[in-house]
Amino acid sequence: MKTITVPIPDNIEKAARNYINAGFFKSESDLLMAATVDFIHRNRIELVEKYALEDIEWAKRKAKR
Repeated sequence: MKTITVPIPDNIEKAARNYINAGFFKSESDLLMAATVDFIHRNRIELVEKYALEDIEWAKRKAKR
């Protein structure tokens, strides 16, 4: 597993710490892992659609040549 160091604004760190202290997460790492996984799952379809549309536009331009 890779370790990533990321600077975050103080207000975001404070909000994260509140969730950890309330018992929602065991650590900052757990919170950030959950947030990252959630973001990837929520945006996967949009990302696939974006690339598919880009491929279609590329094919259209190529066909016009």
